Amino acid sequence: MAKVKLIDVTKCIACKGCQTACKNWNQLPAQETTFVGSYENPGDLDANTWCRVKFNEYDEGDIKWYFAKFQCMHCSDPACATICPVSAISKTSSGSVKVDQETCIGCGACVGACPFDVPRVGNGKMFKCTQCFDRTGNNLAPACATTCPTGAVSFGDKDAKISEANDRVAAVSGRHPNAQVYGVDELGGLGTIYVLPDAPDKCGLPADPQVSLSTYFWNVALAPVKTLAAVGLTVGFMHKFVEKKAAEMKEDNVE
Repeated sequence: MAKVKLIDVTKCIACKGCQTACKNWNQLPAQETTFVGSYENPGDLDANTWCRVKFNEYDEGDIKWYFAKFQCMHCSDPACATICPVSAISKTSSGSVKVDQETCIGCGACVGACPFDVPRVGNGKMFKCTQCFDRTGNNLAPACATTCPTGAVSFGDKDAKISEANDRVAAVSGRHPNAQVYGVDELGGLGTIYVLPDAPDKCGLPADPQVSLSTYFWNVALAPVKTLAAVGLTVGFMHKFVEKKAAEMKEDNVE
C-alpha cells in the first residue's frame, strides 16, 4: 500500500531535529557552514544533506515565520526516473523514490529534471532523501518522523494521511484563512504531503510545479542513445568541476 510523509508546517518550530535524525540514520557527515544572513543551516541541500528546514520570513505588519521541512517529494511519476539514462532511479512498493548507487553514473540529468531542485551530485553519484526505505521496508517510520517533538512530521497510509491533512486545514482555518493541502494534486500526487498555513510560495514551495517537455523528449526520442549522451553529460560535469577547483586554487594562491 502506498505511504506518504505528512509535513504540517503549522506545527513546525524549526528545531531541526529532523535534519539531525536524517544525518544520524544515514551516517552523513556534518559540514562547516558560514552565516549568510539567515538562520537556515546549511543553506542548501547537498550530497551529504538530504533534509533541511526552510526559514521563510515575512513582514506583514508583524514578522511571520513559515518553517517548512524540505526534501525529496517522492513523486508518483518522478521526472528523475524518467530522465535517468541508466535506470538507476525507481519506485519502491511503498511509493518512495530510490536511487541504486551501484548503477548511478552521476551524470546529473536528474538535477535539471527535478521540478523541486532536490537531487545533488557528489563523488560521482546522485544523493537525496530515500524516505528511509530501509526503515519503512521493515514497518518503521522514517527517522525524521520519529524525532519531531511537535508531530509536524508523520508517516502512514496515503489515504489516511490525506484525510488527516484535510482535517488539519479545517482545524487551523480560523488562524490561517489561506491554509491548504499541498501534494495531493500536484504532478499527479506526491509522496510528501504538506499542510500549509498560506500559499505554497510563502513556504518555499513552487505553486505549480511542472516537468519540462525536454525531460519527456529525452526519454522517448533519445532512448536509443541515452547512455551515450549520459557519458557526455558526465564528462561535461567533471570538466566544469575541475575548472571550478582550479579557479579556487588559483584564488587561494593569489591571496
